[in-house]
Amino acid sequence: MSRLLYFLYKYRDFTVFVLLESMSIFFIIHEDLYKASTSHVIGSIHGFVNEIKNYPLLQEENEQLLHENAVLMGQLLQAKAPVTPSYSAAYHCIPARVINNSIVGTKNHLTLNKGAMHGIAPGMGVVSTEGIVGRVKAVSNHFATVISLLHTGLQVSAQIVNEESMILGTVQWSGHDPCRARMRYVPRHVSVELGNKVVTSGYNATFFEGALIGYVHQVKRRKEAHFYEIELHLSTDFSTLQHVYVVDNTLKREKDALEKRTQDFYE
Repeated sequence: MSRLLYFLYKYRDFTVFVLLESMSIFFIIHEDLYKASTSHVIGSIHGFVNEIKNYPLLQEENEQLLHENAVLMGQLLQAKAPVTPSYSAAYHCIPARVINNSIVGTKNHLTLNKGAMHGIAPGMGVVSTEGIVGRVKAVSNHFATVISLLHTGLQVSAQIVNEESMILGTVQWSGHDPCRARMRYVPRHVSVELGNKVVTSGYNATFFEGALIGYVHQVKRRKEAHFYEIELHLSTDFSTLQHVYVVDNTLKREKDALEKRTQDFYE
């Protein structure tokens, strides 16, 4: 073995020459194979380089699409609002990306890559294309934290979509399954069916009316209770959440201030 290694080392130049000549002869004989192999290698290299070059362009296009979706969503909300000059332009949507998210605790939060300099302020509602997400808690210049719908302290005024009547209640997460939530304070005399859609009522200025929350998954009716025990399947999948829209209701402060003055007067 040592003699073979010594021989190869001693005549290494000649060995390399023979090896290269053999490869040349092989590829000349198998020209099609040579072309196919070189084309595949070159194509792979060009594809990789193009992906690197196009990545910033894809990011830019993605941001542009998010902004366009935000504009369309704002127009949709304006169309749903009462037809008055002041209220029709009340909603403005700000696209943002989720850069931190938790779903395993009982008081979950999200962090967004947009903040005060982008027009985001505490109290604004946050939605996705699937449904509601939460409410803005705090902001800095470039970031915002959001109280997730998967937070046992967050309550959302909601209604069950029913042809017979407007069924109001309150949606609150129970702190267990990130795909389920409870709807409380729905009286027993109304009709509730499995699969009924549940949306925001619009009674709270944080969320506009009609934002999807989920669907009725289970209904229990205890004899001694005055309200149903309703479990919802949430429409938003928080485990895959990446992009959201922060909804700025420009008339929220006015509405909240008026209601507070009224409440203080009677108290």
